Amino acid sequence: MNNSIRLSLFTLMLTGCVGPATGPDGVNVNGISSSRQERISHQQAFQSATPAMIQRQQPLITINEYSRNLVHELMALNHALDDGAFIGVTDLSFVDSDLLHGSVLSNHLSEALIYDLHKFGAPVVDFKVTNYVRVTEGGDFALSRDFTELSAELPIKYVVTGTMTKHKMGLLVNVRLVQISNKRVISVARTFIPAAVVQAILQHEADQQLQFKQG
Repeated sequence: MNNSIRLSLFTLMLTGCVGPATGPDGVNVNGISSSRQERISHQQAFQSATPAMIQRQQPLITINEYSRNLVHELMALNHALDDGAFIGVTDLSFVDSDLLHGSVLSNHLSEALIYDLHKFGAPVVDFKVTNYVRVTEGGDFALSRDFTELSAELPIKYVVTGTMTKHKMGLLVNVRLVQISNKRVISVARTFIPAAVVQAILQHEADQQLQFKQG
């Protein structure tokens, strides 16, 4: 190998060690702008993050995505519903419970179902709305879980209900749309919510409780 070839190879190796040079306009010899090069560096840093660092981050997908899927599956047979008939949404209970206790998880899921049903175009009734606005030192409220403050009769013909089952990898959710008068199951839906999505809500609840205790 002659000296000229050796010199060329040495130059190429030296250039690769130093890294891409940038000109006065912020563009390197490869045609990549400095801002883009910075984004690439951030991406590489994220890819090299440890599992513990990634676990502490919030999941990119929230429980709302699973609620939307449940509603679309439930309403696949919406032609079987009476036109204008109102739907009520209840909290989901754990399958191994007495079916009388909810949680922050089931509360949030029922709120998400109400949202997605309404966006779908279904006539939904929020039976937790009182006939007045309660003004207190803590705020102004129109919702209540005290049945004595709620309407005794509402034009609800269908109800969305269901159960949740704990799984080591997450949560199994089964919901159904039931006609109240004859208990007929109109449609069903199910999904699996990964543990990371579930823990994101439960961790928020724990943080809030800790904050209240410290205050």
